[in-house]
Parts: sequence; C-alpha cells; structure tokens
Amino acid sequence: MPRFVIPALAVGVLVGLSGCNSASTQGAKAALKAESPVPTERATPTPPASEPSPSPAIPTTPTPYPRHPIPVGTPRCHTTQLEIVFIQANGATGHVLNDFEMRNLSRTPCWVYGYVGFQLLDSAGRPLPQTLVWTTDTFFIRFDPPSRIFLPSGTAPVHSSQVQGHAFFSVEADDSTCSADQMNATAKLEIWPPDEYRAMVIPTKPGWEGFVSCGHLAVHPLQVQPGPSSG
Repeated sequence: MPRFVIPALAVGVLVGLSGCNSASTQGAKAALKAESPVPTERATPTPPASEPSPSPAIPTTPTPYPRHPIPVGTPRCHTTQLEIVFIQANGATGHVLNDFEMRNLSRTPCWVYGYVGFQLLDSAGRPLPQTLVWTTDTFFIRFDPPSRIFLPSGTAPVHSSQVQGHAFFSVEADDSTCSADQMNATAKLEIWPPDEYRAMVIPTKPGWEGFVSCGHLAVHPLQVQPGPSSG
C-alpha cells in the first residue's frame, strides 16, 4: 500500500462531465489569501463519458513531523530553488486527493507559505478547462491553515522515507466532474510556487495512473507533512 493510505469508505460512481473553463493564463503570482476562488468562465457541459476505474483509498493523518524554526534573515523560496513531484492519487466516495511533494534543491535554506498556483495542460502545453479554489477544507479532512514552512538545503530525495524538511500539498478533485476526454488529455501540470511569477511544468500520466484530472479542483495549502498535523 502507498504510504499514508487507509481503505476507502466507499468508492463513488464516477459520472463524466466536462469542467468549467478557467482563464487560460493563470500564470500569475499564487495568492496567499485562503479560501479565495480563482475567477473562471463556465463552459458548456459535454455528454457523460464512460466510467473510469475506481480510485485508490484516501490517506490517513500521518505522524506529525517537527516544524523547524526559521532563522532570522532566511529568504523566501523561489521557483528555481524548488523541485515539485506528484506522489499519488487517493480517493473515496467520489472524491480524490492528488498529493504532491516539494523540496529545496538549492544550497540556500528558504521558506514557503500559502497556496500554489495550478493549471492543467495538454501534451502541447495548452491550458485545459478547469475551475480552481484555494481552501483548507476537503470532503474528508481539514488541512492546517497556511503557515511558513522552512525548507533546509541538503534534505533527502523526494519519494524517500526521509521526508522531513520537505513541504506537501494536495489538489482535490470531485470525480463526478471527471470526463474520460479530460483525464486522457491531461499530460502536464503547470505549478507556481507561492508568490512566484515563474511556473514549473511537470509531466503526469493520463487517467488513474497519474494526476486524476477533473474539471473542478481545490488546492490545499502547503503543509509540513503529507496531511494535517492536528489529526
């Protein structure tokens, strides 16, 4: 089993509807305001697509990691210093959490705070329709509110068991808005670290093997561990 996963309470029936169009240029500073929706333009729904395979189980709250104090004078992290990877998708009862891990690759310690900017892309790098909100609430749990997270240099690689000193965030999808066409079209993810104008683009596999791409997305704030620390 992937780490931080418990069996799903129930697997929702997935009904495909196309998402809603967001502005094609989300390439902006990821705002630090919680619970703030991103303006979008609603699209015309398409007919339901065929039912995808069931999603995996939703993760549990892991053991809290220590929150490292931030030395005075430590700068904010910039895009060029960071690595972001997709970890896994976990879901139940028609909802999915797509989990990501962030690491400082530079030799300079830095800190992050808030929410990332996020945009689905096709294989040609074109934005796909989506709606996006920033929130601490999920269908399953409530994440900790935004707080500054210290990212030291020289930490262990991503996808390892030693993830202290990394940051984490989840993108939730309501899979009742998933369509087979949208999921298969999603080939890349454009991500802006908080307060950064420069984005990074990472690849993803289509469908349930990678990022579960649906029309309605909720981005949750960066966390010091893969899940809320309060249990």
